[in-house]
Amino acid sequence: MSYILIIILAVIAFSQISNLKFRLTVLEKKLIKSEPLAPPVQSGVPINQVAANSADTVVTPVENVVYGPTAGDKFVTWFKEDWLLKLGALLLLIGLGWFTTYAFMNNWIGEFGRITLGMIFGVAVLALGSWRIRKYINQGGIFLVVGSAIILLTVFAAREIYDMFTPLFALIVMFLSTAYISLISVKYDSFAVSLSGLVLALIAPLLTNSATVNEFGLFSYLFVVTLGAIWIVIIKKNWGSLIFSSLVGVFLYSLSIHSDSLIWFIYGFAAVFFLASIINIINSKESDIKAFLWTAVGNGAILLFSIINLVPAEWQSSIIALWMLIFAVGAFLSFSVTKIKSVFLVYAGVAIVMLLVATAIELSGSVMIIVFTLESLLIPVLIYYVTKNVRASAIWSLLFIWPTFLSFGSLSYYQSSMNIFSKDFFVVFLLIVALISLGLMFRKIKKAGEYSDFNPANVFLIGGSIYAYILLWSALHVGIKQDVVATTFSLVIFTIIALVKYFYGISVGSKILRNYGGALIAFVILRLLFIDIWQMEMGARIFVFVLIGILLMSTAFISRRIKSGTLISQ
Repeated sequence: MSYILIIILAVIAFSQISNLKFRLTVLEKKLIKSEPLAPPVQSGVPINQVAANSADTVVTPVENVVYGPTAGDKFVTWFKEDWLLKLGALLLLIGLGWFTTYAFMNNWIGEFGRITLGMIFGVAVLALGSWRIRKYINQGGIFLVVGSAIILLTVFAAREIYDMFTPLFALIVMFLSTAYISLISVKYDSFAVSLSGLVLALIAPLLTNSATVNEFGLFSYLFVVTLGAIWIVIIKKNWGSLIFSSLVGVFLYSLSIHSDSLIWFIYGFAAVFFLASIINIINSKESDIKAFLWTAVGNGAILLFSIINLVPAEWQSSIIALWMLIFAVGAFLSFSVTKIKSVFLVYAGVAIVMLLVATAIELSGSVMIIVFTLESLLIPVLIYYVTKNVRASAIWSLLFIWPTFLSFGSLSYYQSSMNIFSKDFFVVFLLIVALISLGLMFRKIKKAGEYSDFNPANVFLIGGSIYAYILLWSALHVGIKQDVVATTFSLVIFTIIALVKYFYGISVGSKILRNYGGALIAFVILRLLFIDIWQMEMGARIFVFVLIGILLMSTAFISRRIKSGTLISQ
């Protein structure tokens, strides 16, 4: 008991210290921001004139930032309210546990009497909670939860120790006690009691001590509990956490599923969670929908996990695609009604993940890479033009990491192939087109002045161009059998492109283009000096170095014309 008290006191002390540190930090920042600056002393200007000028200066007040209570604050507030009652309830339970143990050891009470006494005591505490909650919601809620817990533990002892009752009867008794406190919580508007009742109801099947698990009966029971939670949330719209908690409970139980036929229960749960979340999102305020959005994410995760583990392989992609369409329709319908971007992004995100998983299951090889590339292009474009959210579009553009990684194999196969226009060529070429297209879209967005913390236009454009150089190099070496000739053509083309980019960047004042061209020139020179010079014969070496040298020397005339044009324009 002393250990429990020490832990409680330590938690309270740590919470208070953390809260004080946080508030001191906030006060320091506010003092730094609000500290007035002394007006500058101007030579030759009277002091009273300086004061008058400073008086006319408009000072923008610092906004008072409102910080919500931390988790530690909430715990301390909860514990401080009727803390004697909470501590007394804990001591009472411990004392009754010791008394019951002592009575059992001395055989004061028979088996039936022990269970009867426990049930009577649990019902009495429930009755006390029902009476007390009328005036004191917090106190009454504690008694209700304690009473229901006593009934659950008593029934568990009856099953575990004395083998009384049947598992079904035991589950019904435990469910009735939890359902009762849930009803009371709705009547007196106590979310904590309702959540406690739901948790106890989800724990109840574990306390029946059934020799064999009736999966059909178990999930039927969970379905009833879920419907009860949804009914409460329909009444109390801001209690969406109950639905999410119910989903977590269903997921934990679903980890033990072994029968393929129970996949229909998963579909039923998914449909119920989907409809409940959509309806409540439409009927709730934007500040109250976070739990429903998390429910959508969890719902999609459970569906994917169950389909992959329980559905035959030949049906998996089709079923996932069907659920993908359902979530996509839900995204558009909910967004069209609520106009809340986060709703569309969450449901569309779940649909996108399902689409990617279905693609990976159904396709393979070059076809899979091509489809992944198209999906990686269309998804960010669609998200931007529907929501106008540049940040969300940029985040989803990270999908290109996967097809880019997969395309390394196609590029390797292409370099060892005999045909220029093979399937591997088109795989890499399509990836280049997609990368550059997305980069151009983000560049257009950037020029339009639309806000984004990070605009990846240059990343995609540069990445696409580098891939294009690699493909050009490979295509020339596949098409031209003499490596020296292919290398010469490649380096000359790279040099011309580099010079065009470099001087165009100078003419338009683009530092990025100028550095890009300079980096490409550096690449050509370094490759000539450290790689190609050792692989070429003397004649080829002279020809390449002279040709590249002439191209670089010709830039003197281009540079002079650009400078002259700049001077004239100035």
